[in-house]
Amino acid sequence: MEKLNSLVFVGTEGKYHDHEGNGKFITAILNDADGIAADFSQDYDVLADGLNDYHVVLFYTDVGELTEAQETSLLNYIRAGGGFYGLHTAAASFRESEPYHEMLNGFFNGHSPYMTFTVNIGDTEHPITQGLEDFEVVDELYYLKHNPETSHHLMAAYDHTKDETHVMAFHHNYGAGRVFYFALGHDLAVLENLSFQEIIRRGVMWVGKRL
Repeated sequence: MEKLNSLVFVGTEGKYHDHEGNGKFITAILNDADGIAADFSQDYDVLADGLNDYHVVLFYTDVGELTEAQETSLLNYIRAGGGFYGLHTAAASFRESEPYHEMLNGFFNGHSPYMTFTVNIGDTEHPITQGLEDFEVVDELYYLKHNPETSHHLMAAYDHTKDETHVMAFHHNYGAGRVFYFALGHDLAVLENLSFQEIIRRGVMWVGKRL
């Protein structure tokens, strides 16, 4: 079977994360996995005319703007069966693009202090989470505007600063494509976590319809 061609697309606008460094780290995680060939890009032109070279696109973006051509190309790509993986600040990206956030079913609505918390696996039978146990991370715990009726939740985390529980990972279909969102990913403290890395790999394989 051919390798799952994947694009790690990283924005250039965010100022609170090392998007380039973290994105290259994530690309290396994917390239170390059997069956995945990952490229790294910060070139927005690829969104308008280069997505068909890939089975999966992973967005680690922040803020930014999509042109009409880029937005249309991305959404058509997913509707036609392409896999989309939104990571961390993907929910804080392209805030004027309502169609993008409808596809993602997530819109950034703040986060906790940078802190230690536990990610609880809610669905232990799903291919992305099967065999994984609850794990502790140091990260920002994201709050999202999100419709829980239209996505399947895989993980959640309790925020002791607000006495609230928030979804950390979910998936749904968008046309013929699969969409997965994972809320972790601030810096190397979580990127080096082995459970995080496994979810990066499995999530890409799942949206690429290999799991």
